[in-house]
Amino acid sequence: MEAERSRDLYEVIPAYAPPPLVPLPAVGDLSAFEPFGLQPGRLTGGLVRAAMAVTGFTAFQRRLPETIETLLRTVNIRGPALYAPAVSATLAFADDARDLDPFQRAATLLLATRALRDDVFSGALPPDEYRGRPQEMGQYPNFFGTSVVLDGPEPRLFKTALTSQVTVIIGGRFHLLSLSGLQAGAEAAQLADALRALAEAAPPGGDSPGLLTAASDLTQRRLFAQLRRRPTNAHALARLRHSLVTLCLDLDRTPASPAEAAFLAHSANPDNRWFHASLQLVVFGNSRAAAICNFSAYLDGNTMMRGGAEIQRRAAAWRIDPPATNVPAPPTPTALAWELEPEWRTAAERDWQLLKDDQPATFESRDFGRALCDARGLDAVPAFVVALQHAVRRLTGRTPGITQFLAMSRYRCTDLVTARVTTPEVCRLVEALEAPASAEGAGRLSELLQEAIHSQEQACRRARRHLPLDDILTLFILTRRGLQRRWAVGVAALTAMALRATGKLKPIPREILISHPGCFAEVPVVGRPGARLPYVNDFGLHYQVWPDRTVYTLMPGLGWKIPNPQLAAELNASLARVAAVIASRPASSSPAAG
Repeated sequence: MEAERSRDLYEVIPAYAPPPLVPLPAVGDLSAFEPFGLQPGRLTGGLVRAAMAVTGFTAFQRRLPETIETLLRTVNIRGPALYAPAVSATLAFADDARDLDPFQRAATLLLATRALRDDVFSGALPPDEYRGRPQEMGQYPNFFGTSVVLDGPEPRLFKTALTSQVTVIIGGRFHLLSLSGLQAGAEAAQLADALRALAEAAPPGGDSPGLLTAASDLTQRRLFAQLRRRPTNAHALARLRHSLVTLCLDLDRTPASPAEAAFLAHSANPDNRWFHASLQLVVFGNSRAAAICNFSAYLDGNTMMRGGAEIQRRAAAWRIDPPATNVPAPPTPTALAWELEPEWRTAAERDWQLLKDDQPATFESRDFGRALCDARGLDAVPAFVVALQHAVRRLTGRTPGITQFLAMSRYRCTDLVTARVTTPEVCRLVEALEAPASAEGAGRLSELLQEAIHSQEQACRRARRHLPLDDILTLFILTRRGLQRRWAVGVAALTAMALRATGKLKPIPREILISHPGCFAEVPVVGRPGARLPYVNDFGLHYQVWPDRTVYTLMPGLGWKIPNPQLAAELNASLARVAAVIASRPASSSPAAG
């Protein structure tokens, strides 16, 4: 069996210039604790600095300028988390303009994925750039041959060097298919024929381990420890990890739109999934398609979006010529056998149902788009946040905090950061928008909008000014061993308890969590549709602001009661209200800050 390709989370590709290292907070700078809700003061400072010193954290932080790249490249600060409906994200692909059957569509997507892999590792894929400077490209290899494995005390990422094997799941049955021996120029037709033959021969039903990969972290740790004790299962797991990509054929479903395709791919058929894979391609009976990307495999939103777009772009251009005569058929797929216990499925199903949400999840506003904002010199992203804050205030009477994910790929091997964008200026504008129409003139609302946008931009700049302290703390804990780790965790817990008891630590809850990945025409919908999120109090939201519209997907928290359509109706009304304020501003010759 092929060896591991790499254990790096961010792989080094010589063809791509590395971006600079991320700035680090000053040693002992307690302002870096403010996002945790730490209140400044002499008592606070003394207690925290003492805890940092006795655990060795201060010494660890002093060494970071020399060690940070290696730590970020090799230490998995994402867990990896396993609860797939809340962790993975699904991208709906644009339709192929050709009249393809599902096997042809699947074949072109598989070959496009392999071609993108070659382009990434050769450097043929143009690098991401920020203001003309290179961005981190080390996540792109994680699309290919990468999976979460539970083969030891902790889950980890495994990256295979094998590029010729793919996993195909049909009706919950797992097959391994070789891409070797395909005729140049006729690969798509040959591969489509092989997939068609596999679908026709596959027996209906059967026990599937797919649902087990959608269970909670605790359940998966327990179930996979039992699963791999049986030689049949251990053999199947060892084979699966060497697949380039996983293809899920949902031939009995025909989504009517990209939004429905994303919903069905993410939340409708866990038996026909393998959520441990970093990339799953889902193809439906009417040839619509989607991709499921595993965030725990170190695929950030912007990487997902561009990678998905590159796959769809290559697939749409892939010719489907018939193979020449006398060409050997592709190798016969290998079926994987499993030995599963009913109680394993019962436990996983219980976890799956806890997060399952059958409401419509993806909505659109035609009143708010980037072109309107650009024409007035405003950034559409913070303007959207204002509308969201206004909508939630109108629905609940509360002003919950909105936390926004921010990309940090301008720096080497750096994870996402978050910024709390519910600023006092945003709240003032929301209150003004609630006032009677005569109370605040258009000019005053325009001024308040400018202030609200500027305040969010400042909050985002602060969040990006250096590596977040929670990342550094996580790196510190994960690199301790045995008693050192228990000592560090114990001291940190006692310090936090003392600070809470004195009112000096007031943790800031995650109430609304949002992200705005890049827009690509090849990927019209992104999100976790059909899932509830256990890590937010209210809801999560993915949004894309296109020139002429805004598309967003809602994911309620476990305790959120307002139906998605009601929230969407209120948000669309608020987007129209904010759009009217923007339209009242004079046109600008300067582009938005972005």
